[in-house]
Amino acid sequence: MNNTLDTIMGIIFLYLALTGVGIVDIALFRGLTADYITQFRRDERGALVRGLLTVLGALALALLLNAVAEKNPPDSPVLEGMQLLSVLVLMMLALAFLLGYGATAWRLGERVLTAFGVAEPNPGWCVMVASLVILTVVWIPVLGWALGLYWIMLTVGVVIQRVMGGVAEPLDNSKAE
Repeated sequence: MNNTLDTIMGIIFLYLALTGVGIVDIALFRGLTADYITQFRRDERGALVRGLLTVLGALALALLLNAVAEKNPPDSPVLEGMQLLSVLVLMMLALAFLLGYGATAWRLGERVLTAFGVAEPNPGWCVMVASLVILTVVWIPVLGWALGLYWIMLTVGVVIQRVMGGVAEPLDNSKAE
């Protein structure tokens, strides 16, 4: 019974952490988060491809660094340096995810709330709903895992796209008229 309670508490704390990260992203980096959302709307496929390449490249680099570290003798200073670089690569990947999570959650929550009839959803509510949806969906075998990977790669990709491509021009619907 204690193991089940630990699992439930872990899920609740993960929900609170993800919601907190998303709300802090929106509150502190409102302009940057808006740029990420503009990147989503302009080139979602490009962001996904960049995210896929970044995640695969970072994981391959971390594995390569660990493989090189294993080939060295245990008392070698190269061993610790390679392991440190491997951890740094994975931390940079996690940082890219955390920076873009607010925009992904805002966008996903906005879509969910709009589908249920909310005209102008508040970004905070969007993040709360999206965090709940994400944590619920990723528990579904295969489909949920695929959606979770999609959201991770899209989130990392939009951060990388913003870093590599600069600020996207905002969408202006008044010029189309």
